[in-house]
Amino acid sequence: MKKQYLALARVSSREQEREGFSLEVQELALERYAKQQGGVIGKFFRIAETATRPSERQTFKELLSYARLHADELAGVLFFKVDRAARNLFDYVELERLEADYGLEVIYVSQPTENSPAGRMMRRTLANMASFYTEQQSLDVKEGLVRRIQAGLFVGKAPYGYRNVRRDGRGLVETESQQARG
Repeated sequence: MKKQYLALARVSSREQEREGFSLEVQELALERYAKQQGGVIGKFFRIAETATRPSERQTFKELLSYARLHADELAGVLFFKVDRAARNLFDYVELERLEADYGLEVIYVSQPTENSPAGRMMRRTLANMASFYTEQQSLDVKEGLVRRIQAGLFVGKAPYGYRNVRRDGRGLVETESQQARG
């Protein structure tokens, strides 16, 4: 019987798709890893999300629950990179608990590290960097929204009588002449 792996591929933005971290790229890398180890992916979670609140990470929670229930049947849990697995340090700690409490190896196929103090330190450093990036991006978005409001621009979809347009890569709002005449 082949080794069974659990895997998750996740993107959180269109930019990641363009940067080569698409779901398809991740899925291929995870499947290739499992095959190289003489195994298969028994259960594959795929998600395109922009979740910012813990309650929105439903797929991640389902993965953890499945891993705990089937730990004895699994050879490991596969992720493409640490930042594709853990958006914050709380998530990362849950992954470390899978290893400590269930003896289930968590593997980041494009960032291989040993299961040693030095390897765990490297993974924790990567998780810290991912957490910092997520928090900083949230602040940057909030500041951008404030600047739009201060400039008299809409922060979301334009209301009736206006329309959203893109010019030179920027989102702008202009008057919708047909609707505005009403």
